[in-house]
Order: sequence, then C-alpha cells, then structure tokens
Amino acid sequence: MRRSPERLSSIRFDLAVIGGGVNGAATAREAAFRGLKVALVESRDFASGTSSRSSKLIHGGLRYLEQMDFRLVHEARRERRLLLKLAPHLVRPIPFLLPIYDDDPYFPLKVRLGLTIYDIFGNAGRGDRHRMLSCEEVCNVLPALRPDGIRAGAIYFDAETDDSRLTLEYALDAADHGAVVSNYTEIRAFTVSEGKVVSAEAQDVLTGRRHEVTARVWVNATGPWVDSIRAMLPRFDGSKTVRLTKGTHIIVPPISSTHALLSTIRPGKRIFIMAPWQDVALLGTTETDFDGDPAGVQPTREDVEYLLAAVNRVLRKPLEPSDVLGSFSGLRALVLQPGRTSSSTTREFRFHRDAWATNFISVCGGKLTTARALGEKLCDELEPVLASGKAGARLTRTSPLPGGHTGEFKVFAANAAKDAAAEFNIPSAVAERIVRTYGSRWQEVLEPIREARGRARLLPGNPSLLEAEVDFAIRHEMAMNVEDFLLRRAGLSWRACSALSESLPAVARIFAGHFNTSEDQFLSASGSFAKCSALHWPDSTS
Repeated sequence: MRRSPERLSSIRFDLAVIGGGVNGAATAREAAFRGLKVALVESRDFASGTSSRSSKLIHGGLRYLEQMDFRLVHEARRERRLLLKLAPHLVRPIPFLLPIYDDDPYFPLKVRLGLTIYDIFGNAGRGDRHRMLSCEEVCNVLPALRPDGIRAGAIYFDAETDDSRLTLEYALDAADHGAVVSNYTEIRAFTVSEGKVVSAEAQDVLTGRRHEVTARVWVNATGPWVDSIRAMLPRFDGSKTVRLTKGTHIIVPPISSTHALLSTIRPGKRIFIMAPWQDVALLGTTETDFDGDPAGVQPTREDVEYLLAAVNRVLRKPLEPSDVLGSFSGLRALVLQPGRTSSSTTREFRFHRDAWATNFISVCGGKLTTARALGEKLCDELEPVLASGKAGARLTRTSPLPGGHTGEFKVFAANAAKDAAAEFNIPSAVAERIVRTYGSRWQEVLEPIREARGRARLLPGNPSLLEAEVDFAIRHEMAMNVEDFLLRRAGLSWRACSALSESLPAVARIFAGHFNTSEDQFLSASGSFAKCSALHWPDSTS
C-alpha cells in the first residue's frame, strides 16, 4: 500500500469513502472486493481517531442483552466468530470473569440465563462456552478480588484485538484489491449539481497540492466529524445525526495476565472492564457527553478518579493514583434517532441520506466489532445503483485479512517465531512479537535484513523494535511520521508513550533518511507524543 494522492484525480470512482477509521476502511474493502472502483481518503492517519482509542475488544455487548437489543448482540457475536478466523493474529479469545457481589444489580440465575443466550448467539466452539463459578472458584481465578460479599461468578468469552492494526489491515486489503487509498488527504469542498455530489476538492495535507475527486456515490464515514462533513454540502440545514460521548481508559498494572474483569459500577448499572493488554491493563470506560472539538478530546482528572473508584470497589488492594501509567480518550458517535430525544441513542449503526445530496450517505454509529458487517450492508444497499455484479457473494466473510493466512494460529505463531529468530538472528521475544503483530506477513517485514544486516538493529525502548519494522511501515503501510509508526503500526498503541524518550529519536532518524529531511522535522511533528505527558497522572488536571 503506497500513498499516491495524485491518482485520486485520474479515475472516476464508483464509490468514494471519506474517513479512514474502521467503518470507512471496512466499507472500502467490501466495495473493492465487489470489483468497484473505490477511493478511500483520510484527513489524518488511518485509525487516528476513535478507532485507535477503543477498549480493544471484539465483543457482542453482554450488557445489550439487558436492553433487549438482541439483533445487535447476535450480529456482534457472529462478527466476533468470523474475525477469529479472518484475523487470528489480531483477534484472540479472552476469558472474562464476572464476579457477582451482594450489592450487584444482578443475581446468579439471571447471569446464567443471559450468558446462555450469549453463547447461542455465537460462541466459537465448546471451549468458548460460559461456566458458572462458586465464590471460592472466583477467588482462585482472580486472587486480587475482594472476597467478602461474593455470591458467585461466571466466566464467558469475548475477544481482544489491536484496533489500530485491524483498521489498517482493512485499508491494506482494500488497496490490494484495487482501491486508491490515501491518508493525510482532506476533503475541502464539494460540487453539487441537481441534488447529487459530483466531485470534491481533496487537499494533500503534506504537500498542499489539491486534487479533484469524482465519484458516483459518496460515503461519509468520519465518525465524530460526520456532521461537520455534512455541513460542507450546499443547503445543509444544520441538523445533527450523531451524539458524541467521551470514553476514557486508563493504563494500570495488570491484576491478571490471562483474564479480563467485568463488574458493575455502583451506584447504578454501568459496567467497567479491566483487560490485560501486553504487559499492562486497560481499565475503562467512562461515558460523558462531549460538545467540543473532536480533535481535542482528552482525559480529565475526574475521569481517572471515576475509574479508580469503580475498580477499587472489587479489589482486595485498591489501586492508587500513583499506579496510573497513562490514559487516553476517544469519542463515540452514537446514532440520534429521528423524532427522538438526544438521550434515546443506540449502539447500532444507521445510514443517513440528505435530500439535497441523494448520492451522499453518512454512516452514523457503529462499533469496532461490526465494521465489516456495516460495510457489507452498505454495499448491499448501494448495489442497485452501483451494480457491481458481485452482490450477495459475501466475499469478505470468508477472505482472511492480509496477515490472517495462518491456519491454526497457535501452531503457526510458535513455528514462525522460531523460524524468524533462527533465519534472521533476532531475539526470540522480538521474533514472537513481530509474528503476532504482522501474522502471515512477518517474512515481508524481515526479508530486507538479508540485504542490509543493519535493519536487524534493535532500537532503544521496551519492547525493542527493529529498524526493519520502521522501514516496512514507511514502504508498505503508508506511515508518514513517527506517530503513525509507534502508535498505529508497531502494535504498541498508547503503550508507546512510556518508551517515548528512548525510541522517538531513533525512529525519527529512520524517517528522516527515507524522506530526505531533518530529524527535527519529524520530532516536532509528533503531535500525540507531545501530549503524552499530559496523559499521565497527575498532570491530567483539565
């Protein structure tokens, strides 16, 4: 996948997708699989917004059962089962422990019934089914839990993912199937004629050059910015299609390397999740209305205190503010239902059309888990107009993502890591991390070492990165700056902030060499890293 924004003006596209988050990337992939001429443009980097700031879970939404949203749960559970097969290097089953305390709003029989339905809606086999636990068994699984007040518990299964790389691989697969994909490409204006969008002016953010994009149908998949893009259309009426809520996660020491914890936040019925992530744990999430600039969303001290209080209700040894290693926030763009109040929102997605631009569809809502299904449904809906000839083929249901051609992943990972370490003379831990990050593409990452041994050099930081990984991200994954690589390509996510001072200069040096510019230019352009200190307790005081 190479960045060529000039190609945007050389093709009349069937479908132009604005927004390189998970919904936009999955839609572009689906359309490209159907043989359509597709453009995917993103004003910043792929997954640089909400799609890299999630709980990093592929899940059915257990709490939606209580809301009787069976359709959403069924769809999400089906997608989880599919993604375990299509992207086994990125999506892995994880057991969740749900302890039931005396003051919880649910009781063992209700939990058993709910989890039975959850299993029916889409488990991945016998080993994926829930089981109920006694108080003693709960404490054996998670000794860190406060034992007094536990009535019973349950273990059920969802999955964990690298949200940034999952989004990226949707975009990679779209490009592999003919889509023109370009990050750092901002839509500046639309031309509308006879109630249809004819073209758009796209500006290359990196060079300032402008390109005219023409397409038969347009998809606005910009998440929190969906109404801002709609506002660029002539005759926009000022209406809103989404409600923005902020979700904050904090990074803390893990209480388990194998199990995630789900429990209720009291008082009330909201829940928190504490899931192991690499060598730390992610604890989230908050849900507060947000009406500021989506690009400026940040955790606050109140967010951090709220999450600590929630988890400390069930921990034997409470977490202290000094235990917080970092935090990050993202925005949910929840669907506003026509004719309902702003509080009546759903986690499902909806396709919105405006009367003044009938070939312009805005994607409202959606989840990381159901992005592939969203793209499939949208392309089905557009089939009468676009006539790809491949409707109903459901190709993306059976086609692995680029790194997903592994077969049984545990066997593949063990053998591939051993081969990588032996063939390229790199540390075993590094080889294992590379295999788990890139899946079946690991050899593409390491092969250039044969020609230039220096690419096997370890960069400073923990975990250690190879020069070859930076080179691969620049040449084949459209990484345009240090932040793109460390936060969204290397598989480190926000954990990269803790290695900032060690790894940043070395990575900037490699970028400078590739782009024939100064290291200082890449260091000064590392926007999110400039905020890392503000994301760490106790500096989050805003």
